[in-house]
Amino acid sequence: MSRFDRTPDLDLLFRPRAVAVAGASTNVDSPGHDYLEAIKRQGFTGPIYPINPKADEVAGLKAYPALRAVPGQVDLVISCVPAPAVPDLVEQCGEKGVRFLHLFTGRFSETGDAEAARLEQEIARRAAELGVRILGPNGMGLYHPAGGLSFRPDLPADRGGVAFLSQSGNNAVEVITRGNARGLAFGKVVNYGNGLDITPGELLRYLADDPETAVVGAYVEGVPDGRGFFEGLRAAAARKPVIIHKAGRTRAGARSAASHTAALAGQAELWSTVLRQAGAIEARNQEQLLDLMVGAALLGAPAGRRIAIVGGGGGRSVQSADAAEENGFDVVPLPGAVRERVRERAPMLADWVGNPVDQSILAGSGLSSNGLLELMLEGDHYDLAIANVGEDWFFGRPDAAERLKHACGRLAAIAAGSAKPVAVVLGPTETRNREHRALVDEVRDDFVAKGIAVFPSVERAAFALGRLAAWKEQRDAR
Repeated sequence: MSRFDRTPDLDLLFRPRAVAVAGASTNVDSPGHDYLEAIKRQGFTGPIYPINPKADEVAGLKAYPALRAVPGQVDLVISCVPAPAVPDLVEQCGEKGVRFLHLFTGRFSETGDAEAARLEQEIARRAAELGVRILGPNGMGLYHPAGGLSFRPDLPADRGGVAFLSQSGNNAVEVITRGNARGLAFGKVVNYGNGLDITPGELLRYLADDPETAVVGAYVEGVPDGRGFFEGLRAAAARKPVIIHKAGRTRAGARSAASHTAALAGQAELWSTVLRQAGAIEARNQEQLLDLMVGAALLGAPAGRRIAIVGGGGGRSVQSADAAEENGFDVVPLPGAVRERVRERAPMLADWVGNPVDQSILAGSGLSSNGLLELMLEGDHYDLAIANVGEDWFFGRPDAAERLKHACGRLAAIAAGSAKPVAVVLGPTETRNREHRALVDEVRDDFVAKGIAVFPSVERAAFALGRLAAWKEQRDAR
């Protein structure tokens, strides 16, 4: 019997009717307590059963001495027990008809110890005989706000269509936290650890058909099922954007990956070829991963390569032009129709202003970069735009806060109302002026709340949009 012949509906993994935590602890500084609190705070609506033979109650919930003592049906068991106790837990899962066992428990093959690896394989064999699917081991498991699941109590409750698969637990936390701050609302997130049974390939195949998922991101060190991974990746990438951050590309990274999750990292060139052939988008670091996920989720791929660029002074304009062209965009000169509209309002600028729009020459003209952005987006001369806020200019003016908030409010309205992708560039808060830092963060939060894609530099915005444009062209060519 193959793995897929005995696969219960993975919907039940993400929406279990009842959850038990084996190794539930009264110690508030332990995973066995955190899982209970995390699930409670995410609003899980079904029964939650702490398993602890020495406590009557854990985290305000009635505790049971063993899984077999739980009175009702359990779909998902989260294991926080030591590795030697897992075989007995597997047997109890079989007795109770448990469909899924998530092994947060680690110290198996990732240790490099032969006996630990043998125990891991024995657990996999016995679970398969009993019809119990295993997530992990050595993984934090599931974060699915819509299903009331989480692996940390402090993760956001926002619900959305971004799925994320991660071989690393801490990486999953970082992507959720940083991505949420930039406007990503996550649906299904899985830290699968060693991928002993439920593999990233199987999860990708599931996400390909999942109506809740619009964009898929993944952090991968190595895969236990190369062919299954490729097939799952190809199925998902044929239907939605899939961004893969492949780590362990160097010799040092490969050594670290092997000790981290028992992963075989593979050659960087081979991985790049596999990702390209499957139709996925490759990221080389977490910043690229997040930028691409933000672009895919909030902007989508542009219809073409003609780009409008506004905002910032002369130097920023030159840098923006370089970044756009280096990422495959055509920085189309200001069309005659737009130039004539400028001539009507500011005759002195009509033969001076261009694309990119240098904000510094607009002062006192009655025109702003936002006004020019609206004109450039109206016709069919451009396919997308990058708008530099140019916040440093505002800081040097009287009433900086009011001016910046007004300009950004108008820019947000233009971006939200545009049928073409508009990426906003708002720089990082690299200043010792606390008031300026607080103001930039406030403005950024307002953009995010309105669903606007914000990038910390024009180079990162151009990179993400360029990769998404290339992905769309390749997909259309297929």
